[in-house]
Amino acid sequence: MTALLATLLIATAMPVLPGRQASTLVAEAAAKRPRPVVLHFWATWCGACREEFPALRERLLHLPREGVGVLLVSIDTPADRAKAEEMLASYSLETLPAVLLDAPDPEPVAKAVGEPKWDGTLPATFVFDGKGKLRKSFIGRAQPAALDSAVRAVKR
Repeated sequence: MTALLATLLIATAMPVLPGRQASTLVAEAAAKRPRPVVLHFWATWCGACREEFPALRERLLHLPREGVGVLLVSIDTPADRAKAEEMLASYSLETLPAVLLDAPDPEPVAKAVGEPKWDGTLPATFVFDGKGKLRKSFIGRAQPAALDSAVRAVKR
């Protein structure tokens, strides 16, 4: 039983992507289908992220049922992948797709996301329409109602 559990845990480990793959995140979240996407950037060392997850948890979990792609993007170091996985589990968010983006420099990530004003501040949430165009940015904590409104706008 322990071996099976270990195998399952290894098989579902959070992927680590190099920063140069930041431009693929929207397509990854959309599962290569034309649909709205929410990218949520966070890190284990980010106090504001820890405060925000409980407020956004239900909304983030519900989005896939509404046809919206979601990707939780950790900006931790690859050595902290287990901590990132544990943090998601502690907020019962481990069922959502997640990656660890190894990107110590936020500038290329901001460029790939399409938000030149983003300086790497966390948390950060980005809402894209079904064509992959950035429609709304939340730099810092996002309010659930504001996220709902942005998602509704791109679903029209």
